[in-house]
Amino acid sequence: MKHLLSSSFVKILFLGGLCPLAVASPVVATYDNAGGISASSMISKRDTRDLLAPFSVDAANQDWVMHVLPTGRIVSPVATVNGTPNFATNVIPLQNGPIAVLANGATRAQTVTLYDPHSLKSVAQLAAYKKLWHADQKVSNPKIHSTGHQSFFQGITAGPDGRFFVAGGDSNDVAEFRCDNGHVQIVRRFPLAWQAFPKDQYPYDYQGEYRSGKARVFYPDAVLLGPQHKHLFVAGMLSNSLARIDLATGQTQYLNVGSYPFALALADHGKRVVVSLWGADAVAVVDPKSFHLLGTVGVGPQTGPDNRAAGVHPTALVVDPDNADVYVALANVDQVAKVDTQTLQLAGILQDSPYPDAPPGSYPDALTIAQGKLFAGNAGNNDVAVYDLRSGKSLGLIPTGWYPTGMTVSGDDLYVVAAKGLGTGPNVQHQWVGDMMDGLIQKIPLSELPTKLPQWTEAALKNDGFTVKQRTERHVADQREDAFLRKHIHYVVFILRENKTFDEDLGDYKPAGAWADPELDLYGPKELPNLYNLARHYTLFVNFMADGEVTAQGHQWTTAASDSDFVQRTWPEYYSGRGLVANPGWTQSLIPGGSDGWGGVPGGTDNPFAIYENLSVLGKWSNPWISYPERLFLFNDLLNHHVSFEDFGEFVSRSEAGNISPAMKKHLATGFPGWDRMILDTYREKMAQHWLEAHPGKKFPHFIYIWLPDDHTAGREPCYYTPDYYVANNDYATAKFIHYLSTTPEWKHMVVFLTEDDAQSGADHINAHRTFALAMGPWVKKGYLEAHLYSQVNILKTTEAIFDLPPMSQWDQNASVFAGIWTRHPDDTPTPTPIPIQIPVAFNAGKCSDYTLLRREVGLSGGYLKADWKDWYYRHQNKFGKHLPPPKAGSEYTPTTLLKVPGPEQMKQEWIASKGIASYEQVMAYLGQMAKAHHAPIAAYQAGEKE
Repeated sequence: MKHLLSSSFVKILFLGGLCPLAVASPVVATYDNAGGISASSMISKRDTRDLLAPFSVDAANQDWVMHVLPTGRIVSPVATVNGTPNFATNVIPLQNGPIAVLANGATRAQTVTLYDPHSLKSVAQLAAYKKLWHADQKVSNPKIHSTGHQSFFQGITAGPDGRFFVAGGDSNDVAEFRCDNGHVQIVRRFPLAWQAFPKDQYPYDYQGEYRSGKARVFYPDAVLLGPQHKHLFVAGMLSNSLARIDLATGQTQYLNVGSYPFALALADHGKRVVVSLWGADAVAVVDPKSFHLLGTVGVGPQTGPDNRAAGVHPTALVVDPDNADVYVALANVDQVAKVDTQTLQLAGILQDSPYPDAPPGSYPDALTIAQGKLFAGNAGNNDVAVYDLRSGKSLGLIPTGWYPTGMTVSGDDLYVVAAKGLGTGPNVQHQWVGDMMDGLIQKIPLSELPTKLPQWTEAALKNDGFTVKQRTERHVADQREDAFLRKHIHYVVFILRENKTFDEDLGDYKPAGAWADPELDLYGPKELPNLYNLARHYTLFVNFMADGEVTAQGHQWTTAASDSDFVQRTWPEYYSGRGLVANPGWTQSLIPGGSDGWGGVPGGTDNPFAIYENLSVLGKWSNPWISYPERLFLFNDLLNHHVSFEDFGEFVSRSEAGNISPAMKKHLATGFPGWDRMILDTYREKMAQHWLEAHPGKKFPHFIYIWLPDDHTAGREPCYYTPDYYVANNDYATAKFIHYLSTTPEWKHMVVFLTEDDAQSGADHINAHRTFALAMGPWVKKGYLEAHLYSQVNILKTTEAIFDLPPMSQWDQNASVFAGIWTRHPDDTPTPTPIPIQIPVAFNAGKCSDYTLLRREVGLSGGYLKADWKDWYYRHQNKFGKHLPPPKAGSEYTPTTLLKVPGPEQMKQEWIASKGIASYEQVMAYLGQMAKAHHAPIAAYQAGEKE
């Protein structure tokens, strides 16, 4: 296989437009006696290996594409594979032969890459930049065409003469391109206009990113060529609308169809346009000729303002060529609905579960039909399920890459794209975990199904831990742990912090040995004396993974043991500034800050207590209902099973109208601040401790969840606290809270888990998803290093075991309860006395506005600015001191909110602020040496770049 890694070949393929696929070398998966999947407890040699050319998988070389994911599941795609750019979401055949793959990750350029349908070689690529494309961005390869002021979002359709149309998302258009002899060129763009929708239609308010002085956007996300190629139909996600474009004249008509239209299909032999409605449990059916709505068909429970259940998420569509039926993937509930478009009736439901009575988690979001078979791409399970079209009988499973998102048939072959390819390895190229994973295209000959489908099915089930043997053995082992835990552990505390890799925080923790890399350690014993101290006293997980890439996913994984398809598909758009409001579970103000020249709007973005307010009180705030996974969150289960709990700072589920139920509100620390960089964690800790002191004995909650986010820092943003101080403050606050817990009577039967929400802000020599976790309490082993592969899901599985709660998803149902960290000889001595902060209070240099200074002053007491803040300031302005000197160029965060800073930028700013530019250059040189040792380029065309 060495020819795949030769330097000349890497250069040719890199310039040919394929992102290097950064992955860890295959770790031989072992199946422990519980049937759970784990990596070897020994650290194997890791390589960053790039899939840069078509690769035919067989029994002899399967280890090349077999990789262990953060959850411990395995991906091992079959047949022929090749790399694609990051986060491929759609695949179609073009009329003149090539297979086109659309990728719209959180990358500088979003792409359409063309592949030879026979060899699967890349033959051409279109790179679209959201801003002006400059000559210095050119890649010297005639097969790559670049264009500026263009974004893409998941919709692509083929036209005649090698033409294709791509949904423009934030660029608010449909772009038409032509492929001619391997050269891609733009033909024209069709601009689209935002359309108002009824006030009683979810999401009730426009949910696009605020753009000062700019119009709202239609946000095209699906395109369809109509009968006789006369019209182009376009779904507008942020307009709840369907557009019909006359291709001859460019004239455009609009029609309201319902909430968040996702996909389009031409059914009933061209007589019906079908629209799946992501934000409603329904599909809309439109007459393409008269362009009027024929009706909507419900495919799930009826939704409405008072609805508190999650939506079923109708996504992908495929048309039965023999009749008027259309099949609809219900991604959130693991079902495929059949709709008769003539009678406008639901004609049936197919269950897309990997085993009987499985909870949600398959997440079908791609469909196609061929040779009498229905194929469903299961994003959650990394496979394609195959069904007999007429009987609905399950025929088997085909293993794919990580998170399959698109599927098509051309000739006698099935083509599948997977958004995350083969996963991650160490991010030694200074990549960001959010976009370092190349996607993957897979070509599967349909002729191989009769002979290979049985073995592929067995492999797919085994990769996910779903075989009967695995599930039975794991259940037996978990029962042994369950009995111990329920006897001795009655209180669980989950502390969540923000954005750190293991090496970033514990690279200098010498007891971790080879699990730690001191060269990548940014914060050590000086900033984190309590973390180091607690690690020495309790159990430290050294092979612990974050299940998501970024904050948007991380908080769903740590509260729901899953994230939803909506979060997976949309977070790259708002993290890369492509026009969407962040919507992972929190509300977010739809009123921009700074429009009055001062930087804030009363009741707007500066209200850190909004997470627990109903939208009727808040006003113009986003409603995150569509982002919820099917079984909602751990808090819902605790409430339903009468387990007392208190939530300090984490979001909870709302109704469609944005209301939090009175029963849930009783368990929310409504005075606890959410995200606000001017309120320190020492204040948050004090507030939480005071609340618990007021609820002793029987009122002490059995489950506590607390968010302490200050270790995220604010980079070098002028006038904010320095990164070192934020981290030190967070470390002290965390230790104070744990020490307080250890002085309570409940400590004798308590376990405390501490981890980060994601690992996006630093480098790690083991895996870009690796962070740390600590388990603390009388029943936890002292000074113990746990090297078993665990992830955030295992914390939730262990919590569920303690309180006898049902699983929320297939991930926690098939995860293992923590084993090996418990002791039969408890020691209820309180935790060590917290070590005081060793870092002096300091602020980043830069010119401070009056508004920022006042925010900082008010934040010391846990407050925020309200309607009369200007008058108050003028009466007290003498107390705030002088402005600091202007910042140096390039020192500030550039994205619109501090939660959306890409990892490399956060790492750069924190490293320079903490250790200086010379140290940063030194660590970058070290990463370059590591990259060279791993036979990997130091930089990638797609990964880690932002505009």
